[in-house]
Amino acid sequence: MPERVLIIGVGVTPFAAPSARTPLLDLVGQAAHMALEDAGIDGDLVDQVFMSSANSGVGVCERLLVQTGLAGVPMFCIRDGGASASTSVHLARNSILAGEAEAILVLGFEDLQTGLSKQNLFGLDGYPNRERGEWTRLDNPAAIIAQREHPAALYAAQMSWLQARLGLTDLCFERVLDRASAQARLNPTACADAPERGVWFPPYLSPPAHGAAAVLLCSEAFAARYGSRGGIGILSSTRVGESVCELADGNPLDVLGRAATRRAAELAYAEAGIGVEDLDVVELHDQSVGDFLVFSAALGLCEEQGLAEFALCARTRPAVCPSGGLLGCGFVPGASPLAQLAELVRQLRGEAGDRQMPGARTGLQHSAAIGRSVTVAILQRH
Repeated sequence: MPERVLIIGVGVTPFAAPSARTPLLDLVGQAAHMALEDAGIDGDLVDQVFMSSANSGVGVCERLLVQTGLAGVPMFCIRDGGASASTSVHLARNSILAGEAEAILVLGFEDLQTGLSKQNLFGLDGYPNRERGEWTRLDNPAAIIAQREHPAALYAAQMSWLQARLGLTDLCFERVLDRASAQARLNPTACADAPERGVWFPPYLSPPAHGAAAVLLCSEAFAARYGSRGGIGILSSTRVGESVCELADGNPLDVLGRAATRRAAELAYAEAGIGVEDLDVVELHDQSVGDFLVFSAALGLCEEQGLAEFALCARTRPAVCPSGGLLGCGFVPGASPLAQLAELVRQLRGEAGDRQMPGARTGLQHSAAIGRSVTVAILQRH
């Protein structure tokens, strides 16, 4: 059994607004080619492919796999909302650790349409009308979970809670957005033509985008055999779901994943054998300004009672979302976690250009699918 799984190749296409019409095949093929070229290996060495998308139709993954020249390779299609890609990486790592494969390509993509509804963007399905009567009482766990079927309202409640309970102001939120935009301007893959805030989506939410990304995972033995660059190891990868007690009071912060993120982070730090003080760079799931702040605290980067100060003062270490995050780059549900992993890989290699955190050695990537599933992965340069 290999001791560690490595990331040896990454590729991210430039993200674009839903109005852009780049063919999906071109996006996926470009991302796959970039990851393989980055790793310096041929596609025929790939043992398995994991494909992630929150909104793809039946059979899309299979058609794309055939058209990108990887026909015949065992494929797994993951549809898990905004955590689809990080779920794929988690499962791919486990497959390598179990000895089922030595090299796995993880591909994430999304082809968003201008008229896509907010529910579809967030990877949600409506609940049946016949059951609504049973969900009217908030002491019923199903009623609390059903709040996720109204994502825009839930994110608005998150912001209101931060203002009313923790005293955050509009200036705090604007500082977070300003820093995300500034970092995104340094990132060539960030969405440069996002729609104006407040039109399609509220100002506190990340803009929708479409694009593709890929990462290539392998065992240490594979990297040594084929001479691939193998300097970035996955120290830990954890996935947790919600518990009823965490949702008992219907707090929007926990419905969106605060408590689950705390547990996932604790498990990830323990598995990796490090503490939050060892992190140099973090890419977290900032689907909203509130997410950026709440998840920063849940990951241990600051105290929740100190979020206002955290928002106003730019933190130098660890660097949080140096890529620009979802707020700055745009949110591609099936691909954004892979793009964030690619940013960490580049940071740990020292290849992040103007975004580079000097001396970066350890990074953390976090994803949440509107709270119902949370993943945390910790990477380290050998």
